[in-house]
Amino acid sequence: MKKIIYFIFTLLLLAVFTSASNTVTSDSRIGNAAPNFTIGNDEEVVKLDQFRGKNVILNVWSSADAKSRLENMRLNRLAGNSDKLVQVAVNMDRSRALFNEVITADSLNAAGQYYCEVQDRPSFKKKWGVDENYCSFLINAKGVVVAVNPSTKQLRQALK
Repeated sequence: MKKIIYFIFTLLLLAVFTSASNTVTSDSRIGNAAPNFTIGNDEEVVKLDQFRGKNVILNVWSSADAKSRLENMRLNRLAGNSDKLVQVAVNMDRSRALFNEVITADSLNAAGQYYCEVQDRPSFKKKWGVDENYCSFLINAKGVVVAVNPSTKQLRQALK
């Protein structure tokens, strides 16, 4: 009986550690170098690493998620008024047409707003550790993630 309990305990322990290691995306955690990606909109294609030397707010959002949509609006206005902070907003809407409608409806500055094509999402989501819980990342001028869902205080520091 002790062997069976030990065997079950070992399997459970192994399952816990295996699943935990598969869900952690270390590069998008605070203190690590931000994983690079390439994304484009109708006018341009950008790589995250082209913004080295500037503070970047990377915001992953969807119009279906009210909280992330409102945060995108806030960050768009904040970054739009600054030369110290660049916004790279990555949209996960179901279609590019919907994305374009929301840009207009929310009166967003289209610069810095990018639609993530469906085929590119699995790779992007894995690199950044996001799925349906959209969030934002503050990346410093050296390309290091300094905050996830940064506070107003952290954003003010990035604007200095």
